[in-house]
Formats: sequence, structure tokens, C-alpha cells
Amino acid sequence: MSGVSADLPIDHGGPVDRPFEPFPPSTLNGSIVDRFEHMARRFPGRLAVSDSTRNLTYAELAALVKRIANGTAAAVADRPGPVAILLASDAFFPAALLGVLAAGRGYVPLDPNVPVARNQLMAAQSGVAAVVSAGADAIAMRAAMPSEIAVVDIHALDRADRPRRPGPRDLAYIVHTSGSTGTPRGVYQDHRNVLRHIMLQSQMMHLNCEDRLTLARSPAAIGATRDVLFALLNGASLHVLPPLELQPAGLIHEIRSRGISIFRSSPTLMRRIADVLGPGERLDSVRLGMLVSERVEWADYDIFRQVFSPDAFLLVTFGSTECAVARWFVDEAVRATSPRLPVGRVFAGGTLTIVDAEGSPVADGEIGEFVVTSGDMALGYWGDPEATARAFTVDPADPDLRIFKTGDLGRRRPDGLLEFIGRKDAQIKLRGHRIELEEIERALAASEGVAAAAVVVRRTETGAPRSLAAYVTAPPGRPALEPSDLTATLASQLPGYMVPPTIIVVDQLPRLPNLKIDRVRLTRMDAERVAQLAKESDDAVVGEVARIFERVLGVTDAAIDDNVASLGGDSLQALRVAADLEKRFGIPIPPRIFQRSETIGALAQWIGSQRSGTARAPKA
Repeated sequence: MSGVSADLPIDHGGPVDRPFEPFPPSTLNGSIVDRFEHMARRFPGRLAVSDSTRNLTYAELAALVKRIANGTAAAVADRPGPVAILLASDAFFPAALLGVLAAGRGYVPLDPNVPVARNQLMAAQSGVAAVVSAGADAIAMRAAMPSEIAVVDIHALDRADRPRRPGPRDLAYIVHTSGSTGTPRGVYQDHRNVLRHIMLQSQMMHLNCEDRLTLARSPAAIGATRDVLFALLNGASLHVLPPLELQPAGLIHEIRSRGISIFRSSPTLMRRIADVLGPGERLDSVRLGMLVSERVEWADYDIFRQVFSPDAFLLVTFGSTECAVARWFVDEAVRATSPRLPVGRVFAGGTLTIVDAEGSPVADGEIGEFVVTSGDMALGYWGDPEATARAFTVDPADPDLRIFKTGDLGRRRPDGLLEFIGRKDAQIKLRGHRIELEEIERALAASEGVAAAAVVVRRTETGAPRSLAAYVTAPPGRPALEPSDLTATLASQLPGYMVPPTIIVVDQLPRLPNLKIDRVRLTRMDAERVAQLAKESDDAVVGEVARIFERVLGVTDAAIDDNVASLGGDSLQALRVAADLEKRFGIPIPPRIFQRSETIGALAQWIGSQRSGTARAPKA
């Protein structure tokens, strides 16, 4: 089966009759800076950027961009390399982004919300020549960075060297994205490819100078770059609305008072807003909603219809930092033939092939990996040629085209719409069983009384999957969740090997600035929890309990956080385990205790407390 391509922008039912500022293909012969300066000359008095403390017109923003460009050029005159940006989510960030580009350098957005060590690592991996920051953050950067890396403080710019103008094939950015291990990897791109992406999607969205867009994500995320450029390369205004600072109620107020017309967010953030809106309340100024960064379900479409104007369009986008894959304006008529909301059709300018594990194309309707061929995808992973070679290859039929293995699994429907099944790296093989983590999370999230859920993979020292743990929260004001009830619910829906042995109820899950679950931080929290459990456990008792589980269940690798189900056992074997434990330790084990204990570690703790005469409820 050959790949399917889309060579022209596709509206897919969007706002096709709405006038928009022309974004001619000739723009691709210049740079991002050239396009911004064209907008600044055309709309000097119009609002460009607004945050909680300042408003900048296009003329004012252009002047600030020039100052940053001059100061940056002076700071890096004798040193090659890109320039990092460490700024809060405010009006200075888009100014610094454009200023670094105007200085003829690519930019590396850092995240002020992560530990200093992580920013140091991303800066070192990228080989930055300088860091643009402001105020206290600039002072902190001077202390954190090697002395040879200059720090440009926006509040103290006084140099006016004339920078080199960037060209279409110059470096535009290095944006770091974390893999499943949390190790940052820098995806890099040039001006032409960025401009082409912005041009194609601007045409699809029919952006014009009257639009008001939000920047509601961390400056370090690729989505922040796209939000900035969607607005400022089309003469529109960008409104910086940090979700963590404003919270949903504050966001609602700002969207209404500013008359936001285009709202880009994750489904998680939209759901949080819906929870705060009163009955019948809507955000009527929004003409176009874009849901990005997470899987979108039909339930999210229903929430969108509830939150925004009946005339608003919902645009679902699907892709990664490396490349765009699919887009579409959601057509509810598709719902009758698709239980899962499709991710769209192939993005303009790309070709998509769905392949099996051996790399051979599969038939329509069969599941395989999405492989994209395009001339406009990211150029690779900065400073990591081996990782680049694994993920990107050159099309043997056309050396101007590159091929990217997305790691996304899905299928093509008869109508050409694509369905996303899950990530290859979100699939694990545990004791011979293939497990899709998202399937477990969906089942948990659909359980009564659960507000949010996330599944963590616990791994051995070599990185192999060892067991699963689930973390859940309850909605405010709802009764406390019982892990045993959730275990029973999952057991009625999923095979035993997919039911996490440990389900932990927490007040809240760690969140990123865009309110998505911070999975890297959650994994660290879980590792600390396991380490504490091991520290509190009697190693001898744990070892003996584990050996009994292994002998009865016929396994050799039982761990402290395993239970009968996770080791592949059934109810009859569970009874045998309980009987052998009673015989070995001389302690009657009531059924309610064995069921509640679940894991080897928790059961060992209970046995230890009984032997010492200090009865305690087992820990999850």
C-alpha cells in the first residue's frame, strides 16, 4: 500500500469564507524575522503582545526585538552556537524569541519551572553561546552557567551592534522534548520549515489581524513557539495567560475580557475550564478552538460544544515536535462510524505510510506505525547524529525528502481519516504480555469518582518493565476513593496482567505549566515511594513472602510491588499462597487482609506487624 499525501491546505469543514492576511509562498524565501517585520510595518499601531502588566504594539515590539537582537549579537560576536532563552511566560518571551532570531542565531527555550540542573543540561547539549533572560532570572543564570556563556539581561541592554540577517536555511530553534526516560532531546529546525508550517496552518485557520490568540503553555514547549508565530506572523495579537498562575477561573475572566478568538489548549485544560463555568455559561468570543498535546475523545468534543459558542469550530491537530502528521475540523457526522475520535487527515505537504514491525505497508484498517515523508520536518536531534539516524532517513527516491518514524500506532479508515491507537513507547511487554498503558488510564478515568489517573511503569535496574502502579485523584468534595474498589472495577474490564498491583489515591497529580500531568515528576515520586517502602520493610520477611509467591505461581522474578494477578495467578492460586503463608508464619490470614494487602511488600508489612504485636493496616 503506498502512502497517502496531501499537497494543498485542506479546510476539512473549517472557516473557509473568512478573510485572512495573505501568507504568500514567496515568504519561504526569507526568514521568520522578515515576515515579522513585514507585519510590524503594516500594523505598527495594533496590539501585538499583552500580558498581565504590559501591552506592546507591533511598533513597540519591533523596537524591543531590535534592542534584544543588537545586545545578543554583541554578546555572542566571538562565539558560535545558538542562544538560550530563560524567561517567564510574559511579553518578554516572544520579544526574546524574535530578537535572538534577528541576531542571526537559533534559540533554545529553557523552562523556568524545572530544576536548574535540567536547564544546564539542555544548554550544554545545545552548545549555547549565551542566555537571554531578565532580572532575577538573569542573575541566577549568571551563577548557573559557565563563565564563557554570556547572559543578556533584557532590563540592561545597552549595546547596538548590527547583527547578521538570518536566511531561510539558518537554524531557527532547538526545542527539547523528553523521551520516556525524561532525558531531554533537542529537536532542531530552520526558518523555512517553520515558516511553511505556520503558513499552511494559518491558511487552514484563516488567521487575520483581528484575531486574538492565547499563549497558555511553558515557553520551553514547541507549542509556545507556534502560538507566538501564529499570532505575530499574521498581524494578530498574542495574549499571555499562564494557567498555573491564573487557574481556570482566572483564565475564563481573561478570555472574556480580552475577547480571545482562538484558544489553543490541551484537553485537560479545557476540562478544567468546563468544571468552573456555571450552567449555561459559554466563552462566546472564541471562534476556533484547537486541542493539542493529548489524545482527544468524543467526550472532549462534547465539552467543547458545552464551553464555546455553537458556531465555534474545533480543530484537532496531531503530530510531534519533529513533524506534523494530521489535522481536521471535527465533523460530528463521523461519530456514527467511529467510537474513537479520529486525529484527522494527512497534513498538507506530507505523505503518510502505515507500516508493520518489519517496515512493510499495511492494508487500510490494519494497525501499524505512522511513518511520515516530507521536505519540511525537523532536521534531527541536535548534537546526536546516532539518534537522528535511527529516527530520520532520506527518501531514496528523492533526496530532498526526509522520512520520520513517529512511533505512533494507528490505522487509516475507509474515508481517509486516521485513528490513533497509541504510542509504541507507551506499549510495554510485561511477563510476555503486551500492555497499552493508555487503555488502563482510560478505564481508571472512566471509573466512578475518579477525576484523573496516570499509570507509572516500574522498571528493573536494567530498564526492563517490572510492574505497574496507578495514581488517581477524586473530584473536590467527593467521597474518598478506595483502591480495592478501583482494583475490582479494573478486574471486571481488563485482563489480570493489566490491573496495576498498586493503586494510590493522592490529593493531586503533579502538573506541567499547561496543566498536563508531569509524568517525569510522577515517575520520580513513585520511585521515592518504592524506596521508602523497601526501607520500612523487613527484608527477610519480604524475601520469604516473595519465594512463596514464586513457588505457587511458578515465576522467578516476584518483586515487592507484585501481587497474585500481576504475576499471572488466579483465585485458586491466591488461596494456595494464603495457605502457604499461614503455614510458614503461623499466623491466620483473614481473606479481607489478603485481598487488601495486594502486594508482596504490603503483605510482608502486615505479617511483620502481627509477629511484633503491633497490628497495622497494610500499605498499598
